Amino acid sequence: MGASLSFPEEEINHERTYLITGGNSGIGYEAAKTIAGLGAHVIIACRNLTKAETAVKNMQEEYIKDFSLKMEKELEANRRDPRKLNIEIMELDLASFAATKRFIEAFKARNCKLNVLVCNAGIAVKSKELTEDGYEMMLQANYLSHLLIILHFLPILTASGDDSRIVQTSSIAHTVGKFDLTNINAQKSWGEITFYGSSKLYQIMSMLWLIRNIKSIEVTISSCHPGIVYTQMTQTNDYLFVRAFAKTYFARSAFEGAATIIKAAIDNSLQGQTGIYMSDCKIKTPSSLARDPEKQDELMKWSLESLKPHLPENLTEILNYDQ
Repeated sequence: MGASLSFPEEEINHERTYLITGGNSGIGYEAAKTIAGLGAHVIIACRNLTKAETAVKNMQEEYIKDFSLKMEKELEANRRDPRKLNIEIMELDLASFAATKRFIEAFKARNCKLNVLVCNAGIAVKSKELTEDGYEMMLQANYLSHLLIILHFLPILTASGDDSRIVQTSSIAHTVGKFDLTNINAQKSWGEITFYGSSKLYQIMSMLWLIRNIKSIEVTISSCHPGIVYTQMTQTNDYLFVRAFAKTYFARSAFEGAATIIKAAIDNSLQGQTGIYMSDCKIKTPSSLARDPEKQDELMKWSLESLKPHLPENLTEILNYDQ
């Protein structure tokens, strides 16, 4: 991995807990394996628990192999045995508010700390689909359900000590997203690229709204563009030329794509920095639309109203928000 895609490989306190949605594959898999390999307690939340169990087994095997190769380069006196990765799994279906609430309540019932929440899971669909709740699939799975998790977990993050973070896997695709409340739920028209980009745009807009209205200064929020990553999402794209072009010219490995997310989640030099958008492991500037405070207010008014039946009862204690 080039120097431009680097993050500090420093030991993480084993008491720090990282929750990564979509941690069973792609970018999330690499982030979970790397962060656990540095010593942290990691929980991966995903829809398919069988696949999650297989992923954890593979992570341990890959970690041992990589660690052993690394130790071969060390002086014998400095060599160590590989650790057993502390990774747990939880069930989460972001396409359902009921399922998302079950996940939220199950996590709360653990009464454990949460130091870093990585909202990584995301989908791209090839045709218009509505969830059981009546929302466009990418709007709910990529944006609304993650926002619901954030709002419920803010008090836990705040209570977990210094340097609590929320990291969102966004995308440069946010620059092609649109914000139009008359069509936010595909009431008039739908397009695969536009609605995927819009779901990523809303992540950044909500982040910038939250840093203006969140009452806890202990929790920081960042959004990251991982680059064009050759994962299952690009491999299954219907357009063959898109797959070939991405793989040949732009695509990174899942590990390279995870680098920016990992950096945002663990780099001590970023402690206290909030509302940042990162790409190539560097702080960048998101689109002007994403940075528009009035549009952020409009989006969040709509979002909070849409989520109203599922919001935490103490929301006004968390946010500067009039219900």
